[in-house]
Amino acid sequence: MSISPYQYQLLSQSFATIKPNFHCFCVSFNHRLKMHPMSMVIPSAESQILAIEYQLRAFIQQSLIRMANQKELCSYIVGNIASIKSLHPSACDIRILCNCFLDTLKVHLGKQFTLAVRNAWKRALHIIANVLKSELFGMSNIVYLDQVRQKRQIGHS
Repeated sequence: MSISPYQYQLLSQSFATIKPNFHCFCVSFNHRLKMHPMSMVIPSAESQILAIEYQLRAFIQQSLIRMANQKELCSYIVGNIASIKSLHPSACDIRILCNCFLDTLKVHLGKQFTLAVRNAWKRALHIIANVLKSELFGMSNIVYLDQVRQKRQIGHS
C-alpha cells in the first residue's frame, strides 16, 4: 500500500495547517484518548506532556517526509521505536491512537477535512500502524504468495 502524490500533497497541506497550533491539537487529541480504555502509559506531568508533543510533532513531520518511500519510512520508525515502546502500547492502543488522531484532525481542520484528506490520513496511519504492530508485536497483515502455495500443497498432500 502506498501514498499517491496527490495524497502526499493533502497530508503535507493539512499537517501544515495544524502545525502552528499543534499544542491545541495535542490537548484535543489527549482529551479524546482519555475517553478510551488504554493500556498505554501516557505521562501526566506537564513537562512530560510537552516533551511528548514535541516528539509527536517531529515524528509526524519526519514520517510524512518519508511517506513516499516506505523502506525509508520503516527505517525511520524502527529507529525511533524505543520512545514508542517506553509508553507500553498494545495493538488495540495503536488502533485507538489512529482513530483519535483522525477525529482530532476532523475537528481542527474543519471544512478542510474533506473525504480526500480523510482517506489520505487513513492510508498514512494504516501504513504507520502496520509498521508499529510489526515491530512491537510481530504482527503482519502481509500474506506472502509462497506461504499461500505451501499451505495449498500441504492441504492437497
